[in-house]
Amino acid sequence: MKNILTKILKFSKVSIPAKVKASFLEKFGDSLNVEWLHTDESYETIFYLEEIEHIAHFDTNGKLINLKKNLPLHTAPAHIILKAAIHGELMNVIEIREEEIVGYELIVRDETLIRFSVLLNEKGGLIQKNKL
Repeated sequence: MKNILTKILKFSKVSIPAKVKASFLEKFGDSLNVEWLHTDESYETIFYLEEIEHIAHFDTNGKLINLKKNLPLHTAPAHIILKAAIHGELMNVIEIREEEIVGYELIVRDETLIRFSVLLNEKGGLIQKNKL
């Protein structure tokens, strides 16, 4: 319980540098429900844009390091949906961008309802698969 409260408090007490705020507003100005977390080397924000959850990481100078976008299943690229089917039923798709699309993080479940995290590159090649 203490760990959960610590994480919640970190989100609520983060002081964001002006460069990071400006960069975020320039890229994602119409966002809703914006929450921030500060790690040693970056600032992470979770927000909704056009009703889709996003997670962005910025360095201390405001440069966008990467962006994760929680895709609705019906909008996932066809080749990613096909590759996911090899591993099980597709439950969740997160697009990962660093300048351009670099990969997809999937949650799939097999016929025994065991869930897996599957990381694919932008072409659908398997990078990693872990049981959840």
